[in-house]
Amino acid sequence: MHPYIYKKTMKNFLFLVICFFSQIPGNAQTSNNIEQELKKLSNDWMIATMKRDEITLNKIVSPEFKLGGTNIDGFTVSREMWMENTMKNLKIDSINYLKMKVEVIDHVAIVQSEFYWSVAFGDLPPKKETVTMVDTWIKRTEGWQVVSRLIVDK
Repeated sequence: MHPYIYKKTMKNFLFLVICFFSQIPGNAQTSNNIEQELKKLSNDWMIATMKRDEITLNKIVSPEFKLGGTNIDGFTVSREMWMENTMKNLKIDSINYLKMKVEVIDHVAIVQSEFYWSVAFGDLPPKKETVTMVDTWIKRTEGWQVVSRLIVDK
């Protein structure tokens, strides 16, 4: 083998080895960064809901969003209905995530959380409750968006 070709081949090989090994710690950090980003977005979502911040909600809540596990058996709330209720009927006094677990697989994330809030809906009396929720997020070109929320228990 010609010395120049050998040197070039070894250089390329070493470059690939360095790239490979430098990515191993980076993947763990990237996963941790994604987890932190999704936790922040979950909090931003709830604060935007409390403040009725439609601009932020439109960035976070995907067009195909569905809410399941409501009081009405077998009924799934569409994004349009959820937004209308949030803007007109939902009054949140306080919110707090008690626990949150994030699982990421490629461009999909599942965020399971235990959530406390003090809330009133329409003319109904206020209530304080803790619920377990499962949110499904998808990574899109514009960022992470939530596509589904399932209220597991009430």
